[in-house]
Amino acid sequence: MSRGPVRRPTQADIARLAGVSQATVSLVLNERNDVRISSTTRERVLAAIREWGYVANASARSLAGGQNKILGVYTFEPVFPTTSVDFYFPFLLGMEQAAADLGYDLLMFTSVGGERQVFRDGATRLSLADGALLLGRDPNVEEIERLRDTGYPFVYVGHREVSGTPISYVAADYARATRQLTERLFELGHRRIAYARIGDGGAQPSQDREKGFRRAMPAGETRRLTGPVWTLESPDDVPGLLAEIRHGGITAVVAEQILLAEELLTCAQRHGMSVPDDLSIVVLGDSTGAPRTGTPWTGLVVPREQMGRQATHLLVRLLETPEQEACREYVECPLMPGATVAPPRREQ
Repeated sequence: MSRGPVRRPTQADIARLAGVSQATVSLVLNERNDVRISSTTRERVLAAIREWGYVANASARSLAGGQNKILGVYTFEPVFPTTSVDFYFPFLLGMEQAAADLGYDLLMFTSVGGERQVFRDGATRLSLADGALLLGRDPNVEEIERLRDTGYPFVYVGHREVSGTPISYVAADYARATRQLTERLFELGHRRIAYARIGDGGAQPSQDREKGFRRAMPAGETRRLTGPVWTLESPDDVPGLLAEIRHGGITAVVAEQILLAEELLTCAQRHGMSVPDDLSIVVLGDSTGAPRTGTPWTGLVVPREQMGRQATHLLVRLLETPEQEACREYVECPLMPGATVAPPRREQ
């Protein structure tokens, strides 16, 4: 049986468990150095915090109504390196717009001292905000589950499954958009269609995209006709992928990343193949690491800005109605007509 959220322990609970005063707990949490606390006492308090998952409740000492009107933003990877700009900026823009409309401020949390962590010494600084928006490509799922079990309100931006009680999230509807794009290829006459990606196929967004590909069916058919799914270790494997495409009579490829699509386009051109006349390519919106070549790709748009806005609205609803169960919402992915698909040159 899954374990649901429990009542968050208070400073008074921690003080009782550690056998100290509530004032001592407060001094330990606030890392006061001007008041002498023995190392034994400090460790006893920290042990109780770690055991019971205490989250300091800043809102308890906040403005009337029990809220600071502050929403936290926590990312599991750094936001500001140039390689992350395209990924994070639209999310943050949507969050900022929605927070302003709803009368909230945003507070960004960054971890210091090495690995990014939600919890340090059993506590989390996220409690300075009324609730938080979490996002990242490679999150620490154990910390997400631990945060859930403290009862702290948060919304994950992106599809995120966890063990036990579900969490609230807002995700792009990759499965639906990928199925629509694949079925568009069927409508054009393609019958040998493959799916390809670079990197880990176990990531949730990758699984959602692949699910949509596998569910696609030509009109009037009662069985699915989608072809192989290839996972490459790096762009260096693209020449081998193209050889498999030509050998297998593949006329269309659904590429998970723009980087992969660009490499495939370049490789095809070196072998005298035309896109889309000899090979149609659909891309699924992941621009990570991709060069800016200006290719008018047919594919989907990741609705990052809308996801940020919708997640912010959902978090505020959860704050205003704290007893409701976890909510899962999906945002439609707009489709780009582009110029990289066409009917196959010949039947395969």
